[in-house]
Amino acid sequence: MIVIKLGGSVITDKEKDSHFNKRITYRLAEEIASAGKKVLIVHGAGSFGHPQAKRYRLNEGFVDKKRQVEGISLTHFSVRVLNLKVMEALRHAGIPAVSIPPFPFIDESFIEKAKVAVKDGLVPVTFGDVVLDGNVSIISGDILMEIFAREFEVERAIFVTNVDGIYEDPLRKETLIRECTVKELEKVFFKGNAGADVTSGMAGKVKSIKEIAYSGVEVDVINGRKPGRLKDAINGIVAGTRVRKNE
Repeated sequence: MIVIKLGGSVITDKEKDSHFNKRITYRLAEEIASAGKKVLIVHGAGSFGHPQAKRYRLNEGFVDKKRQVEGISLTHFSVRVLNLKVMEALRHAGIPAVSIPPFPFIDESFIEKAKVAVKDGLVPVTFGDVVLDGNVSIISGDILMEIFAREFEVERAIFVTNVDGIYEDPLRKETLIRECTVKELEKVFFKGNAGADVTSGMAGKVKSIKEIAYSGVEVDVINGRKPGRLKDAINGIVAGTRVRKNE
């Protein structure tokens, strides 16, 4: 089983509100289908969820509940719109995908629904969303990747991004890390490399990548804007960064 995160930076244009990158997403869906492997799919929200969540400060908890109720509805609606578009792409590629939203919160039933779907030959698809569990917060696709990697027998986790992989210095292409251990990855991102988060958006993923690799699952980070790379990664050939699993 392989768990795949289709990053919001790839399937949407983050510079334009609610802009779906249809051509890229349909091509990625075809690559998943043609690889012929059992997969679980997570996708980010990109320009469909982040603007609303930021506007209503949903990541801060309830700070103005009366106003934020509208923000919760708008954010959830927006990510569901994107999810439907992703589902259409997957269905077009012949993938028997079923949507399993994390809203209103993640519990045992969320995992059980995904497991039942897999058992019956379906492909679960979930996504970053707003969640409610006594408060309001945002659950990212990266955290959902951690959950899937922990709850299923996963051999590989693939993060599909808009960059070629993880860089020691994101401003210098020659510093692309081709392969590393989790400890080597920590040295790169915890030595004051503030630019990584701003330039590549990768530093925020490191915690999830670490958790997945420490759990015994290999992690690959690839550029989904480059044709063929996702299919190759699913088949074990990585043109990007491979984080070796913790043995």
